[in-house]
Amino acid sequence: MKIDTVSLSPCQVKVTVKAEAEETRPDYDAVIRHFVQKGKVPGFRAGKVPVDVVKRTFGSDIREEVNSRLVRTLFAKVREQENIKVVTLVDIEEARFSPETGMTVTFVIDVEPAVDTPNYKRIPVKFVAPAVTDAEVDGQLQRIREAFTQYEATDADYAAGYDDLVSLDFDGRVNGQPIQEIVPGTAGISEGKAHWTLVNSERFLPQIVAELVGMKAGEGKTVEFTFEGDYLPDALKNQPAVYALTVNEVRRRKLPTDDELLLKMKLTDMEEFRTITHERLTDAATAEAKRKFEAEIIAHLHGKQEFDLPQSQLEEEINETLHRMAEDASRRGMTKEDLEKHRAEIVERATATAKWQLRTRYLLNAVADAENVEVTDEEVNKWIEDSAPGYQLTPIQLRARIEKDGRMADLRQQVRTRKVLDYLVNSLT
Repeated sequence: MKIDTVSLSPCQVKVTVKAEAEETRPDYDAVIRHFVQKGKVPGFRAGKVPVDVVKRTFGSDIREEVNSRLVRTLFAKVREQENIKVVTLVDIEEARFSPETGMTVTFVIDVEPAVDTPNYKRIPVKFVAPAVTDAEVDGQLQRIREAFTQYEATDADYAAGYDDLVSLDFDGRVNGQPIQEIVPGTAGISEGKAHWTLVNSERFLPQIVAELVGMKAGEGKTVEFTFEGDYLPDALKNQPAVYALTVNEVRRRKLPTDDELLLKMKLTDMEEFRTITHERLTDAATAEAKRKFEAEIIAHLHGKQEFDLPQSQLEEEINETLHRMAEDASRRGMTKEDLEKHRAEIVERATATAKWQLRTRYLLNAVADAENVEVTDEEVNKWIEDSAPGYQLTPIQLRARIEKDGRMADLRQQVRTRKVLDYLVNSLT
């Protein structure tokens, strides 16, 4: 067998394989035997068809099967003998076979880049464990308390205060014209009946919210102001607005007492609550500090090192990144029109992210190779068990999905990347 390899680019090679007839004969004979045994030809019993009849009857099928079989066989030998780190078989440019001359086939292959092992022994970063203050604990306890806020009915003499809940009727106009007529689709700020809003500057129109403070049920007033803010449609910006307001009902904010809060949290005393809150804040802060620390380590590994990436692998990474970005944008309420409007910017950002992620993977692989980091079946199994609940699957179901998608090798690579990153973090902590 003769193998010629030509470099097309730093991450792509063209490999031409010439296998002589005696080397391809076993595969050819195996295919002929299969068609003799399984081929159905009128006038002959199964398995008793003469070879020459089989060749005439199934000639094109035999050639196709022999080609397919030999391509797989020869590609496997290329990987083994040439020690090519295959990323993707991009193309099969030609595949010619005859029983007399053998097989010639040319593969175009994307290969892994040559990556210098980064200097990972002397990384000038240091992990600093975060300290959670009493003030931060107090703030978190207050936020938890506010999560159990209730709003209780008040009498007619009660005046609305900040953070109370108010039901009001409102009608907004600009130059005497209803806002909804000026800008269709703005009913939310044009008029409303029994509209509930928190007396909070972050809710509703801030100019109206400010005027609700001190109002009582049954009271009304007229509010005049000029529309300001980038969030407004152009037709409303800098326009004079006149709103007629009527308060229907005021409900007073009521925070739970310590005893009520402890009952809801199923705890015995506030000191225990503070301790638990401190621990949870510390865990969250430590996790965030660790993410930043890992980012600093990865940035150091990148350094000034540049290397080409396999185009097929980069395109796949970009597509996966775009998919994640689109899902995230959808969760944030962006429409297809919004995405299309910013398409060029999104693709540019996705490309930069994909390149960084792919280079990071190769750099961490270089460190893993230097440290002989291996992944055991037990570690893969643990990842599947730990990850299954997040996919709302059992470990068996998640494994079946990964195997069906042909992603088990990718999973092992992911576990190896995580393992070497943990090694770097631990060695620098």
